[in-house]
Parts: sequence; structure tokens; C-alpha cells
Amino acid sequence: MLDTITVLDVTQVVSGSFASMTLADMGADVVKIERPTGGDVGRHNPPYVGDFSSYFASVNRNKRSVSLNLKSDEGAALFLELAEEADVVVENFRPGAMERFGIDYETVAERNPEIVYCSISGFGQDGPYAEYPALDIIAQAMSGNMSITGPPDSKPYRSGVPIADIAGSMYAVQGVLGALFRRERTGEGQYIDVSMLDCMLSWLTVRAGYTFATDEPYPRMGNKLDEFVPYGVFETADSHLAIVVVQDHHWEKLCAAIDRPELATDDRFRTTEQRRTNRDELESILEDELTARSTDEWFDVMADYGVPSGPIYDTKEVWDDEHVKHRELRSEIRAGDEELSVTDHPVKYGDDTTGITRGVPRVGEDTYETLERMGYTEEEVAALIERGVVGSPETAHPDR
Repeated sequence: MLDTITVLDVTQVVSGSFASMTLADMGADVVKIERPTGGDVGRHNPPYVGDFSSYFASVNRNKRSVSLNLKSDEGAALFLELAEEADVVVENFRPGAMERFGIDYETVAERNPEIVYCSISGFGQDGPYAEYPALDIIAQAMSGNMSITGPPDSKPYRSGVPIADIAGSMYAVQGVLGALFRRERTGEGQYIDVSMLDCMLSWLTVRAGYTFATDEPYPRMGNKLDEFVPYGVFETADSHLAIVVVQDHHWEKLCAAIDRPELATDDRFRTTEQRRTNRDELESILEDELTARSTDEWFDVMADYGVPSGPIYDTKEVWDDEHVKHRELRSEIRAGDEELSVTDHPVKYGDDTTGITRGVPRVGEDTYETLERMGYTEEEVAALIERGVVGSPETAHPDR
């Protein structure tokens, strides 16, 4: 799908690395530029399988690795040489860093006007906070997302998934694809500025709509929802079940599923507004009924009656679900001598052109091959390594 596109990946940890991996899953040739010693700092985050970080593998499959000292003039010059033939650059350094390295958009675009150059940062490239450091939890906090996550009588919670990192990466992929489409028509490259805070603000969607309409903050309600009742997590005989009722016909089906059809016409619960008014009483009735069976039993019953529901899996249990197995989202890849599990690309295309074609590279694994393709001789590569301009698997620090 993107098999004619070459991406230079100058990213670390999750934000940006997930974006370039997504482009690689769609067929792009992604070259990860890493420090000669140590590489991406994400390589050193546990847990490990052998000497490979599973954390790093989760966002860096399908890539080649070239170790390059961007802080050296020669290293920057080599990067610009690579960028002349590239289509996309993705980076997630703090604003100003790429300019200090001498490989910012303006410098790259002088040599390659068709380049699509995407910068991902916490607060964007301009504004009062542009140069402030910001990781995932900061964007979650400042966007309002944490204020509505967690029980109402506790402090705010962050999402268990690094959603600001992922949101930034997903919007980066959209931006890159849009810019490549535009380039097809105009022949012009483009600069893309992605702010993780902006992305999280965008994700507020209907919660922002609530505030815009009422001029009030959206309430933190834990697993419940202000608009709909019942909506949330309910105890069963052996665990918990999530149940959602957003329309009156869902309520009628739920009443039939628990063998309490009379509740559907009860004046306390018949309409959405009545159910909201009598939330506590309704939830108490449901809790009494649902503890009579196991979660698996209720899941089957709810499915039969057309009631939206689902068991609450942990990150181990989910991979045993028959539907998840059918969708084949868990895949195995090679990382050196190790085999690691990763989540596969989730979008299914009719021509089956996406997916995993490469494992996870060691730091600088593809440096020799890349420089040779650029015309460097073995002696010239050895000299670059000697001067600390580039690295190789032999000169890089171990992954762990």
C-alpha cells in the first residue's frame, strides 16, 4: 500500500514510534535513526524477553535501524543525504532540537522540496508552553481527560493506556497520509505540527460538547455515565459485566434478558429521564438480579437478547477470547534470537497488503547495508564508525 514510501523515523519511546510503525505496517520502508550507543531509550524499558525489550518491540517492528550521531556535523550531513531520497520524516524531539542538529524541516526541504516532515511534541511547535517538557500523563492531565476519569470521590485517574502518545501518533499518521495525497496532486511537500495536548483536546468530543452547551465541567462518574442509565459495570456471580443502555428499546431487551419484563413499563424506569431520576433504585435491582449467574452466562444471554454487554478482561485474559483469536491481532515476531508477541495492525484491507514483514532490529543493524547503498565503501564506513559518526551492532551498547 505504501511500498514506494520511505520514512526516516527520528523518534523515541511511544509517541512517534507508534506512528512510524503504523506506516511500516502499511508497507512503508521505515528507517529508524538511533544513537550509536544505546539507541532508542525505549530499548531499555522492561519487561524483557531474553535481551530484547518487549516494551520497545511493541512499537518498533517492521523497521530497519541505522545508528547515527545526529549531534555531530558528519552525522547530520549523513541524515540530510538520507533525507534527499526519503518521502517522510517523523520526529518527536522537543521543539528546537532538530534545528540545533541542523536537520529541521527548512534545512531538509531545501534539499528535498517534496519531503513530508512531521513533528510530534507535547504542546506543539509554538505557544507559551511549546518548549516545556510533556509526557503522556501531562497531556492527559491538561486536556481535561483525567478530570473525568476515575471514581467521583477520588483523585483523577490517568488512562491505563498511554492515550496521549497514541493519539499523537494516530493524528500524525493521518497528517502524513493527507500530505502525501496532496503531494501526489501538487508535487509539494509539507510540514506537519502535531501537539499531544491538541490531540487529547480533540478526543474530548462529546464531553467538550457537554461543557460548551452547559458551561459546566463534565462530571467524573467512574464507570457510570451522566446521560444514560443503566450504563457501567455490574457485579455477577463470579466477576463483573459491562452493560450499556442508551435507548429505550435496549432497556426493554435488558428487562426481558433478566426475566423482569414488568420493569420495562414501570413508571420509574420507562424512559431515559425516568431512569436517570431513579438511578440508584434501578441499579440496586440490577445488581440483585445479575449476581445470580456468572459473567460468561450473562454475556451469552445478553447477546441473545441484543443487549450491549461485555466481560471485563485483563490484558492476559483478552487473548483467550474466541473472537479476539479469530481476528488474529496477536502475532509473533523475531527479535535477534528471541520470539516476541506483539499486537498486529488492526485495519483489515481487502487486498491483504498490510501486516508484519520484519521483526525488531538491533541498534544499527542496517547501518552497513544502508551506507553501502548510498555508495560508501567498507573503508569509509569503518572510518565513520571510528570517528563515532555512525554505529553498528558491534559498536552499539547491548539492547538491555
